[in-house]
Amino acid sequence: MLHRGGIDPHRGGGRGPLVIAGGPTVTANPLPLADFVDLFVIGEAEPVLDDVVDVFMGLDDPRGGLDEFKEIKGVYVPDNPAERVIVEDMDRACHPVRQIVSESDDPSFEPALGHSFLLGVSRGCVRGCRFCMSGYLYRPKRETSLGRLFNIAERGKKATGLDSISLIGAAASDYSRIDKLCEGLVDMGFRVSMPSLRIESVTENLLDVLAEGGLKTVTLAPESTWEIRKRLNKPITDDKIFKVTRMAVNKGLSVKMYFLVGAPGETLNDLKKLADFIKALSRLGPVKFSINPLVPKPHTPLQWEAFNLDEMKTKMSFLKTKLRGLPVKMGSPRSALIQHVLSTGGPEVSKLIEEAWQGKTTLRDWKLKSRGREPGEELPWSKIDVGLRDDFIMEEHLKMKEDKLTPYCEYDSCYKCLKRTCKS
Repeated sequence: MLHRGGIDPHRGGGRGPLVIAGGPTVTANPLPLADFVDLFVIGEAEPVLDDVVDVFMGLDDPRGGLDEFKEIKGVYVPDNPAERVIVEDMDRACHPVRQIVSESDDPSFEPALGHSFLLGVSRGCVRGCRFCMSGYLYRPKRETSLGRLFNIAERGKKATGLDSISLIGAAASDYSRIDKLCEGLVDMGFRVSMPSLRIESVTENLLDVLAEGGLKTVTLAPESTWEIRKRLNKPITDDKIFKVTRMAVNKGLSVKMYFLVGAPGETLNDLKKLADFIKALSRLGPVKFSINPLVPKPHTPLQWEAFNLDEMKTKMSFLKTKLRGLPVKMGSPRSALIQHVLSTGGPEVSKLIEEAWQGKTTLRDWKLKSRGREPGEELPWSKIDVGLRDDFIMEEHLKMKEDKLTPYCEYDSCYKCLKRTCKS
């Protein structure tokens, strides 16, 4: 992208404009891109953009004065510590109204969520799924008020002409007034959808409202068998999964389900149980499945885990054989390996990225950069403070090894995962 834009890809050269990056991936670990990016926004953009612009405007040579930016909370200048920032009040967050939705006859340019207005209902999630990077990066959970959401939706409809709306959030269906929100949006003439539904929060009324609003397919993420779900701190029972799937099918909805392979301690017997579980779900009606390799991510209890490509290929091949004839889409172990290197690597990965861009890398090059780490070893992202209590991730790592659950704090007591008081 930088090259095609006529910009020298290398940080520190005489390339002209500042290159700034943000989002979940670089919030978790900006090191692999540190050779190409001048500044990283760590966390959410709204609290930091004004300060970045003020400093920029005050410098005659912004690229020569990068150290001036490192004092801004929420900005990472390579080799300096940085602290995550978030929007405390979602009613004051940026909620774009004049959204641009691409139009094309080429299906490859179809927007991921279709031709929908995107409504940000919440940020953050405290369910505590141990594989979920977003769930650890953006705590606590914060919600936009119901009245504010209706106002944004009404203004968005007038500005864009769109009558489809997609609810966006780390766990949108966990929104505390989700039924009222969906009912109100349907009454306003919207077709309502969500990228996925949290199985625990699905009710018959919610499915009725979504079906009335034109939803055709619901997406659920059981992840694996009960034993593995418990290890990953996603304790949804098989009975609940079957119940929600039956409810959806009985209302004329299709179901898409996501599963993960490669959880720590997973055995061949676990995979056999998973195949049997998927077969049983397939008999309930129009259910499709997507099975993907689990990729360990920074700032999660899996951050020390290795990714074994050969083992993953064997597991995926085993499941593909067991599930032959079913509507199953299998993820790529090779792509997962590359994702693992990009997620958990250090600054040395920058050279590999550049060589890949030049077409000079082989699969072996990526395998050589992929490794696990020992607890206590300094991690590449150790200078990135995402607000979690220092020993919290290790506590969750040890609980995972012992198959112990951490309760959902909205139903139980606070376990003080954050350094500061949680206001959610």
